[in-house]
This record gives sequence, C-alpha cells and structure tokens, in this order.
Amino acid sequence: MDGIVDGDSHFMEPLDLFEQHVEPRFRERAVKIATDPATHRRAMVVDGKPMRLRDVEEVLAILSGYGQKEQGGTISTFDRYSVYSAEWQDMTARTRFLDAEGFATQIIYPTLGIIWEGELSDPELAAALCRAYNRWAFDLVEGHRERLFPAAHISIREPALAVEELGRVAKLGCRIAFIAAMPVNGKSFGHPDYDRVWAAAQDLDIPIGLHVVSHHHYMGSEFYREPKPGLMYFTMNLLQDPRQTLMTMVVDGVFERFPRLRVATIEAMAGWVGEWLERIDYRYKYMGHTSAMKQPVYEYFARNIWISGDPEEKMFKYVVQFAGDDKFFIGSDYPHAEGFVHPVAKAREYLKDLPTASVEKILSRNARDFYHI
Repeated sequence: MDGIVDGDSHFMEPLDLFEQHVEPRFRERAVKIATDPATHRRAMVVDGKPMRLRDVEEVLAILSGYGQKEQGGTISTFDRYSVYSAEWQDMTARTRFLDAEGFATQIIYPTLGIIWEGELSDPELAAALCRAYNRWAFDLVEGHRERLFPAAHISIREPALAVEELGRVAKLGCRIAFIAAMPVNGKSFGHPDYDRVWAAAQDLDIPIGLHVVSHHHYMGSEFYREPKPGLMYFTMNLLQDPRQTLMTMVVDGVFERFPRLRVATIEAMAGWVGEWLERIDYRYKYMGHTSAMKQPVYEYFARNIWISGDPEEKMFKYVVQFAGDDKFFIGSDYPHAEGFVHPVAKAREYLKDLPTASVEKILSRNARDFYHI
C-alpha cells in the first residue's frame, strides 16, 4: 500500500461509550459524565470518583477543537458543544478529511483513554475499559479497514491481562498498541514484570505507541501540585513522559531481550532526539556497565525506535540531518485543538530543505515500516 500516512490522530468517542460497551459487572464503575455532589458541577468520573480535571467542559472542548486555535480561539473560547457531535463517529466523514488533506491512511489513538488511564489503579477495571474501547473502535472502522487503523488500548497494570488483550486484538487485525507513557507502580518499562508484554507484542508483530497521557505523577509535578500549570504542563511536563518511558526501555535492556520489538514516541515532537542520542552515547562510554545496554544507543535507534514529529517543527529538518531519515513520521493529532491543520502541506514546507526522497520517507514509508501497513 502506498500514500501518505497520518501517524497520530484520535477518535472523539461518544461520552457514554464505556457505559454502553463495558461488561455489565463493571458498568457502575465505568467512565462517565456525572454531577459532582461536592461542587454540583459536571465531572468526568471513573470508579465512582471525579477525575482531577480543572474544567471538564473546557477539557472536552480542547479534545474536539481542531482548527479553532487557527481561527483565533483559546481554551477559554473553544466551542464546548462540538464534542457532542455525532459526526465524530462518522468514519465516512473522517475519510473525507483524509482525502482533503492528502492522507491515504490514518492511525487512530483514543481520546478518552488518554484521560482516564492515569486516574485509576484497579488493573481489572482498566483492562475492562480497554476491552470496551477496543471492541467499539474496531467495530466502528469495519467499513474502512483499508484506510483507518485503530490503536488498541492496552493497560499494563497487570501484565497477564495486557498479554491476553494483545492476543485478542491481534485477531481483529490490530496494527498498533497504545500504551500510556506514564509510571506504573514505580516500575521502569524495562522491569522484568513487563517482559511478557513486550514478548507478546514482538511475537504478534504489534508495535508499541508510547503516547502522552494525563496523570498525577508527570515529570515536574512537584513544581505545581494544584492546579495543573496550563502552558507549562502542555509545553514541558506532558511531553517528557514518552521520552522518559522510552529511555527506561533502552537502558534496562528491553531491546536486547526483544530485538524485533518496534516502539515509537507519539505526540512528543522530534527536536529532542539529537540531544537524547548524543547524551546517551556520551554517558554509555563510561557508564554503560550501570545499564543493561549491550550496544550503543544508535544501534537500538536504527533497529527498534521510531519518532512521531509535529508537521510544524522548525527543528525537524536538522534532527533528520543529524539522525537520518529512516525513523521519523508525522501526525495531525486530529481532532484535538493542539493538532495541525493542513499537516501534509505544512510538513512539506518545514522539511523542504531536505532531499525530496527524505521528505517522502517521513510522510509515508517510515510510518508504514513502523505500523506494518
């Protein structure tokens, strides 16, 4: 299959998805919109507890506000009703978006999942919510399987349940597992407890997308405990998690133990990669014995790691010149407000100083190599 790939977009799920699709025994604890009895304001709830959202309506508006910042909107003025439109679940309408922007195919990550994943601790409930979402997502794209590829939501709180769900979604034709880039029970993603997850992903040929999520222990959280610090949170704190998570996999030997595992950072930009590679390589020369690495980081980068960059990154072309043109791709982040309108045209503009062959790899082949589509 040829054509340009949107390597990072999102569903905007119906807000009652989990109430409708989770197994009956979990229904009362599912993600839902309810009225907070303490504040009498609407809240997003999971396991009977309000999530720590500053303003649920504002958050939902951000999640469905694609293109509104380009029209001069801010998070305080985004349309708070757009999230309720049934058109978000119209996959024929979504393919019209692809056609208009020049995409042949699109990878679709969850939206509600990047909120609830960091709000609960019960592994069985998390696994049930993943199953509900995955059933819904794969059913929704049934008529468009040649163009739309849902990322299965996999929670790794209980590795045995994660392996079970990986096996189930593989039978549905899954091409990517979304795993929340956040600390889980104080363990590195290279901890032996998770080896069975990486082994299953490798054997099933399902790559891992380490995507940003909202959670309480984000890097820098001790600077701002309440409330989340707005610009600081979205600019610095949130983006560090996929990078840190990937780093734990490198230094703790995941790619030594699972040499065919493919992992990408999603929605964490590309400009950091040059510094990251240089820093690890420099330290590895005299500190490698403190890690489980057996090779310089460049070897793992060439074999196991991909990076989803933003179409508007001014640093993108320089990182590609430094690190090579094989491991980077782009995403629109549609339909989130922080997404990128006209992403293909913008990527071509920002990457125009690179050889044409390199630009085409970043727009198409690299994502296809990662996702195997």
